[in-house]
Amino acid sequence: MNNVPDDLLLVFFTDAASSLLDLDAEGTITTTITDCRRCVLDQQRTVLKETIEIYQQNNQQQQHIDADQVQERLSGLKHESNLSHELKVAMEDMNDAARISICKLILYNEHEHEHEQQQQQQQQQQQSCEDLEETIPKISSSSSSSSQRKLQDEGRLDRTKLMEYFGLCQASLKLECVVKFMNGETKSLFEGKGKLNKNKNEISSMFPQNRLEYVQQLLAKAMGWDPVYVTSELRQILVEKKKNDDGYYNKEVFILFQQLVEQMTVAIQSASIHIQYKQETKLLNDLDKGGNTRVVSVQHSEFDILSDGTKTSSKNNAPERFSQEERNDDFPSINNITEEEKKRQLRLATDAAMLQQTILGELFNMDEHERNNKLKEAAEISKEFMEQVLALSPGSERIDFLRGIDPITSRQLAIHKLWTGMVQANGGQQPQMATKI
Repeated sequence: MNNVPDDLLLVFFTDAASSLLDLDAEGTITTTITDCRRCVLDQQRTVLKETIEIYQQNNQQQQHIDADQVQERLSGLKHESNLSHELKVAMEDMNDAARISICKLILYNEHEHEHEQQQQQQQQQQQSCEDLEETIPKISSSSSSSSQRKLQDEGRLDRTKLMEYFGLCQASLKLECVVKFMNGETKSLFEGKGKLNKNKNEISSMFPQNRLEYVQQLLAKAMGWDPVYVTSELRQILVEKKKNDDGYYNKEVFILFQQLVEQMTVAIQSASIHIQYKQETKLLNDLDKGGNTRVVSVQHSEFDILSDGTKTSSKNNAPERFSQEERNDDFPSINNITEEEKKRQLRLATDAAMLQQTILGELFNMDEHERNNKLKEAAEISKEFMEQVLALSPGSERIDFLRGIDPITSRQLAIHKLWTGMVQANGGQQPQMATKI
């Protein structure tokens, strides 16, 4: 019987999770995914050793416990039927922290690898400017250097690796550096650590969708895959439901992919809201120009001038505030929404978010010429549609027209509205597409 107490494991899970989340990627030497896993495992072993030593010091009268005993219980912990809820949660938190840490190390490695490639390209360009004859052998030499690698761009994606890739993509959404990067708070994933030059400036002006795509490209390369090829394969396998006649990609793969899409949608929406709020806040103050003025509210008021010259508040003015009773009387439906209606609204919001994600994915995966033509077509249809709406008299005629929109027109309107909204949130600038590496 294993005598390792629950309180020791609880301390280990808590301390290990904290240690893993604080892991410094810059100060860690790793070059492959295997190295990253080994680094995280070593960190857990170090914390376990320290936890056991402290526990033994505080409980000298009890039976001696060593690392082998603890690891023996850890290996069978998930099969214990009477395991406490607190311990289950702590164990999952540690496992989640481990996945996040591995993802962080992988992203940093790929980030630095990309920097090394750019440095080599800059050196080659510099050499070609100085002496064309000396450049030729140097290019040949660098092309065979260790920084060059062959990425899979054909054949079937391994199912196990694919699920690992989805897990890494999910973990990346929890990384603070990725969240800040998507929110536009930093110019690169590891600002102040990486030394990216041109690429760094290009990334800073991307939409959240582009930034997330860049992160996933790095993870794909870490898996040994060409990013463009992976995007194409995933679309055919999991979206268009092709290339899976033999059922190689099972239900578990599809479920994990669906979970990832939902999490990506939430992350992109959150980042878009953050960017839009930042843009709107910037417009309402002059702090960036050396001033100290900030608009906190706006109220429009009208006044009537009486015959004797006195000024009185107009009856057209909106009241400054409502009492709670007035709110309840004027908006009874808001206060009486049933639980079923709330669920229905949530489903509609989820469907809308999925549609937005699909539209954005299609637009961002088009080449520039095709995307511009698509956006131009959507803008023209939207303009024509609005002209038709305004030509109708308000009331039942206009409502019937709006209800009769065909699916194709509806989608074109969504494309135009979604794209123009993103451009507005980005300060009126068109997005710069991530480079397909």
